[in-house]
Amino acid sequence: MQKDKSSKKTVPVEVQGKPSGYRMFTEAQLHDIHLASLEILRRTGVRVLESESLELLRTAGCVITDKNLVRFPAGVVENAIADAPSRVVLCNRTGEPRVYLEGHRVYFGTGSDLPNTIDLETGERRTSVLSDIRNAARLADYLPNLDFVMSMALPSDVPIQTSDRRSFLTMTENTVKPMVFTAWDEAGLADIIAMAEAIAGGPDELKLKPFLLAYLEPTTPLQHTEVVLRKVLMMADHGLPFVYAPGPVDGATSPVTQAGSLVISNAEVISGITIAQLRRKGTPVVWGSGSGPLDMKTMVATYTSPEFLLHSMAMSEMAHYYYHKPVWGFAGCSDSNQPDIQAGIESALTILWTMLSGANLIHDTGYIESGMTASLEMMVLTDEIISYARRLMRGIELTPETLALDVIDQIGPGGSYVTAKHTMENYRQVWYPRVFDRHNHYGWTQAGQPTAIKTARNIARDVIANHQPIPIPPATLDKLYAIIAKADERFIENTM
Repeated sequence: MQKDKSSKKTVPVEVQGKPSGYRMFTEAQLHDIHLASLEILRRTGVRVLESESLELLRTAGCVITDKNLVRFPAGVVENAIADAPSRVVLCNRTGEPRVYLEGHRVYFGTGSDLPNTIDLETGERRTSVLSDIRNAARLADYLPNLDFVMSMALPSDVPIQTSDRRSFLTMTENTVKPMVFTAWDEAGLADIIAMAEAIAGGPDELKLKPFLLAYLEPTTPLQHTEVVLRKVLMMADHGLPFVYAPGPVDGATSPVTQAGSLVISNAEVISGITIAQLRRKGTPVVWGSGSGPLDMKTMVATYTSPEFLLHSMAMSEMAHYYYHKPVWGFAGCSDSNQPDIQAGIESALTILWTMLSGANLIHDTGYIESGMTASLEMMVLTDEIISYARRLMRGIELTPETLALDVIDQIGPGGSYVTAKHTMENYRQVWYPRVFDRHNHYGWTQAGQPTAIKTARNIARDVIANHQPIPIPPATLDKLYAIIAKADERFIENTM
């Protein structure tokens, strides 16, 4: 395998997204969205199905009726939002800072928990297994434009009750990059935090150098379940970061109008953040939600519709320009059932659009079938597209060297720059693809008529077979396996 030295480690990305000059909303409109969200929380309220959270809200001055229907005074919410930090820093597994969630810095990663995977060898869709998590993590560890890792697969070949721990362990063994993870319940989260503390060297080190972020979400419309709130409180107690991201479906679990879906999502986010800040002021939280319309022809919740992208842009603008918080995003995904032309087009549009929005932590690269199936080929392809988009975002550098006036004068009219020293010194600044093909027809034919998907598949196979991530020390690995063994024992005891 051709070794890429830059892929041996997580690459800190210095060239990030930046304001594009395009804004959907004025400052006054952002304020209107905030006020509408507050009005939902004041008038309609949310269901809070967890006792400790209810007591926190009651003590803060919220009104609770019908056992668990909570209505919020505006001041309680706005004070809590102010308490949430404006930046979150994620390190890699060895404690080096890699992801700075602030301003318009943009980072891309995979998604999690897909029930299906496109098999690299057969090209067929099949049920996901634990080795798919290994393969995706190892591939993401290698690809230079993927900055963090999620599991991609929901393994069907291990006990579901403890599969969250096994997924986390498999990711940590196969990547050094920062991770976003899921946990099924409070017990699973406690085990994963214990594993992370063992890797980091203790709870204080993990708090200062977190290499993981939990993915949590409320239940739309307007419900915070006991399971998710127990996890919110645990993350707050440990001072660890999490994203709280609703996933409404316009016309099904939220209003079909985009404005209506936007304000109900925002109300869910800010009420969840309020609970976290009441538990522990300064709890690091990442803003965001993903919302697309239900396709009334197919009854599929769309993942890459224009409406989904507009919702993501709106959440980015609210986070950046109104709340000044880190924001969660979606890109590199497709509603197509195969890694095909549709998937490529949709992935490219979502990556460029979300980068222009300045969303900070952008996940789901490699998703197809509207978030039901993982494709490793698409992971490789989206890495290429992200590289392309990052080159666009760098723009054109204007310096005496790049303006090249002396060279232009030296070569003169009718001359050639092919052999010029200036060309030799600067041609590497040009962006070159690894997946896309630029041969003429003869060269393409001689190369075996490659396609982007074939090339991406070959790269994925090569990386999975040969790339070796930075290993976890054996003594630490023993501790991680012991935590999982105890979790399995508890599950067996509870079922007897």
